[in-house]
Amino acid sequence: MSAKETEAKAAAAATATNSAKNWKERLMGELRWNKKLIVLKLVLFFFQGGTMGFLPFLTLHMQQLGITVKEIAIVYAFLPIASLLGPPTSGIIADKFGRYKIVVIINIIITTILHCCLLYVPPRDKNSLTFTCGSQEPRLTWDTCDYCHDDRNGSSLDLVLQNCKFLCDTPPEEPKLCYYTGHNTSTCHTFDMNTQLHINGTISSLRANDTCSHRWLDLTHDERSYQGLRCFHNCPIRCQVKGMPHCEHPDDPSNKPDTFWIYFAIRITATFFLASAFTMLDATTLAVIRDHDGDFGKQRVLNMIGQAVVPLIAGILVDFHSSSIGYSDYMPALYLGASFNVIAVILVGKLHCNADKAGDNILSDLKKLITKPEIDLFLVMIWVLGCNWGFIESYLFVYLIELNAPNYMLGLTLTVGCIVGVPVMYVTDKIVNKLGRHMVFIISFATYAIRQFGYANITDPWLVFPFEMLEVFTYQIMWVAAVTFCPILAPKGLLATMTGLAGAIHYSVGRGVGALLGGYLIAQYGLSFAFSFFGYVCVIGGGLYTLVYIVYIKRRTQPREKELNIQNIPENADEGKPMIKKASLTGVIITSKTETNADV
Repeated sequence: MSAKETEAKAAAAATATNSAKNWKERLMGELRWNKKLIVLKLVLFFFQGGTMGFLPFLTLHMQQLGITVKEIAIVYAFLPIASLLGPPTSGIIADKFGRYKIVVIINIIITTILHCCLLYVPPRDKNSLTFTCGSQEPRLTWDTCDYCHDDRNGSSLDLVLQNCKFLCDTPPEEPKLCYYTGHNTSTCHTFDMNTQLHINGTISSLRANDTCSHRWLDLTHDERSYQGLRCFHNCPIRCQVKGMPHCEHPDDPSNKPDTFWIYFAIRITATFFLASAFTMLDATTLAVIRDHDGDFGKQRVLNMIGQAVVPLIAGILVDFHSSSIGYSDYMPALYLGASFNVIAVILVGKLHCNADKAGDNILSDLKKLITKPEIDLFLVMIWVLGCNWGFIESYLFVYLIELNAPNYMLGLTLTVGCIVGVPVMYVTDKIVNKLGRHMVFIISFATYAIRQFGYANITDPWLVFPFEMLEVFTYQIMWVAAVTFCPILAPKGLLATMTGLAGAIHYSVGRGVGALLGGYLIAQYGLSFAFSFFGYVCVIGGGLYTLVYIVYIKRRTQPREKELNIQNIPENADEGKPMIKKASLTGVIITSKTETNADV
């Protein structure tokens, strides 16, 4: 081997060694924690984890109280109003007195107390209908007689039988339902006890002492008419019945308005302070990392871990507690979240931060923003995506419960989405820069469509997890693209207002409209139809946004984007010194780091 070849191999080996060393140094630099920011990370973990420990279960808790789907939709329609009013109110108070930490602590304490108060809202009286069928004529029997019983006489109904069980020790291998005619002929069908069974027919109302029941006058099956139903075996069957119209009589116990209005008042007030806590904690986070040269995205890693771990623990606790008492009770989730929030309050008191005051004339800033067409189009796009996010967040758990999912699975869905999102937090900026923000928005529309159509067609609740993993595109990456698009769209000096407006449109207005429209669609057409409807909205919305971007937005935003890219090149980069550009507390902190990464 010649000397040149030896030198070349030695140089290549040295280069490989240096590359491996540099790679390890970069990795360790990315993972190294700044000790001064550990308390902040723990605050985000306990507050975000604690809050997400009970928020997903609140819709199920409303149903447990007897609140109807339409009333749930009304609650979610008004929640965005509280979310919009809370943060500005807290911000004004915090700026006036210069006490960010105190405002954060007060907001967390009040929202924790009020959410725990939801456990003490008196439930409505429930009246369930049961189907029993054996050797005698089958009956539909109510737990208690209501004011509408006689009015149902002669009604034609489409009822659903579910959760059927045999009432004997030796049940038959093949349960059968037999439809019979007046000529002593019958048609029998074997059915699966674990699936739903639809029965169409006309009922009559019967009353014996304090027992109210119904019998079928005629039935329709496979487009043929029958006069009754029989179960020709000695082992009776009992099923739960769905589809009976709700009694609307004002004196009926199930229509007491107290439950809804008490819950409504507490929930709206709690959301006012919850939204304020989130916003003020974000402002405090930006202030702390500005003082200690931290990175906003990396602080949220423990935030994501909290969202992944705590809901799963809450679901397991709810399952364990519910199995011990014999019915679903979501008290453990609320108390777990409350305990985490108490820890967060203690840790917030240990933070040290200096905050700049925000702008004073908010209305004037908003007027400047809404007169720019490209900003209006961006906000419409963010709003449509927010509607989809709000619908999924509000009703996915309801859908999974309908598919007989256990409670621990509800928390596990959040865990899976967050586990996928945690490593992405380290490379999200690179992904956005590589693909381009508008391509990320288009991919978000397409991914939402896939998720919505997927949810609409699953029959096994475990199939939800592949679609939950796609949340990395519809939430984590999308929102980074949206936030970093704000400096490009915002007029000079209005970055904070632009960022705050985008968050309000997506997380408050979008969620409210999505929950309201979704509740109406579910009440009228069912959950599967509602998911499909939002899927088509994403297909149409994504197509329109692509067209508008090509025709208009691209030429309006590209010059501004190039201008910002030039301005963000550090003048002292050749000196190996970090450069930091600071925005206001509710804006974006832009950093340019040296070869040796700063602690996160």
